[in-house]
Amino acid sequence: MASTNRSRTAYVAEVTHGVMPATPAFKEFRVASNLLVLAPTRVIAAEIRSDRQVVDHVLTDLNNNGNIGIELSFGSHDDMIEAALQGSWTNKPSITVATTATEISAVSATTLTVETPLGSPFLAGMLCLTAGFPTPANNGILSVVSSSSATTVVFPSSTFTVETLPIPVGAYVRVVGFEGASGDIAAVTSPGNALTSTVLDFTTLGLNLGEYVRIGGDAVAAPTTVFATAGCNGFARVSAIAAHLLSFDIVPATWAADAGTSKTIQVFTGDYVKNGIIQRSFTIERQQQDLLAPSFEYFLGDQVDALSLTLKANTIISGTLNFMGLSATAGTVRASGATDIAANTNLVLNAASNVGRLAIGGVQVAGPSFIQELAFDLKNNIARETSVGSLYATGLRDGELALGGNLVVYFGDLTMLDYVLNDSVIGLNFRTGRSDGFRQSLLFDIPSAKVTGTSPVNAKNQSRMFTGRYDALRNATLGYTCAAMRFWYLPAGA
Repeated sequence: MASTNRSRTAYVAEVTHGVMPATPAFKEFRVASNLLVLAPTRVIAAEIRSDRQVVDHVLTDLNNNGNIGIELSFGSHDDMIEAALQGSWTNKPSITVATTATEISAVSATTLTVETPLGSPFLAGMLCLTAGFPTPANNGILSVVSSSSATTVVFPSSTFTVETLPIPVGAYVRVVGFEGASGDIAAVTSPGNALTSTVLDFTTLGLNLGEYVRIGGDAVAAPTTVFATAGCNGFARVSAIAAHLLSFDIVPATWAADAGTSKTIQVFTGDYVKNGIIQRSFTIERQQQDLLAPSFEYFLGDQVDALSLTLKANTIISGTLNFMGLSATAGTVRASGATDIAANTNLVLNAASNVGRLAIGGVQVAGPSFIQELAFDLKNNIARETSVGSLYATGLRDGELALGGNLVVYFGDLTMLDYVLNDSVIGLNFRTGRSDGFRQSLLFDIPSAKVTGTSPVNAKNQSRMFTGRYDALRNATLGYTCAAMRFWYLPAGA
């Protein structure tokens, strides 16, 4: 008999909707449950018999759908976040070795030798992180690019220890932000909250409108990389990008002007995706590995109809992905030419110690109105299209994006009720990530939403709570409803 502990779920992106790619490379899917099903619809035949018996239950439809449960961890579900938002990740430049000593073929004291044209996106001023190299001293380095060509990325003198071994698979150099020369970056309040520069060109750094950045480096380990004014260090949201003016519509609460004198200010950035209209589909493979003849189920043409995440006090950040697809097959022979890509091993995130920022109305949540529960429920309202001559759906129709979720907040003041009574349009965002290692983090931003709810007094010996929900709408300035960011590195204390 089969054990659920021996099942395995994997997926591959489809090029043609409903068609498994030839020689598919299946990515292992980190799941907590897999409830995909090919559900039949049967209609009882209407024929009348004198013996009162049913002639047949006629199969009229086979519906590929169901939920996959997940526990959130960094980098594990990025493809599905992209598919749920129907956008495209805009990634900062990176190079990862896929074939030993190929993508990065040599390391000198100042220079990474790379394959054409991988070096050219790395521009002066970009802040890079390295990891996975044979020499321990070459890992975890944060260094700013001096220059680059199609085949080199050049850093300041004595950045690296010369590597004598072949560079292994998985080693990488990745842009995680930018750094100004001494005194080049300043914080200003006029003509609005912004960073200014004299030399560094902000338009060359791959920044996006609506993207959050983290201003300031590690205040303890690298004090020259942070502003002397504490209120200038923290998360800010980009509202305009000019060559020497990076403007923000959200800044830390005590933002002020600071010239950045004698400071090499660091700013950390990440990859970015916002909601769009690109429908992506996957073939999802479900194996049962402990049978005498292992079974292989394939769910074809599956699109992410819904993504739900729940942040609740004292729990793991869990969620579900709801899929809607076209057809499915099952057998004891695996797809021809199938290969496997292992999942990452990043640790599961929780809603206690792994939530670094949670903000409502642009203000980071603080006591006494702490949040006990926040849900993120995105639905694409995808519908099946059926046709004569097919038991399966022959297409999937995209629907209106709906995003909202439950809110449970301690009643510490009138803030939440005022949002309801004043019909306020507010923003919400939350960042979740580790506080160790490179402090890799995911940030979800909902720039415009309205709140519904109330704060009843139900009984004695209870905490009074505001219980309600938020519902998102298109932000008129930014032009989207939701965006997500992934930070591959954040400084200590971020």
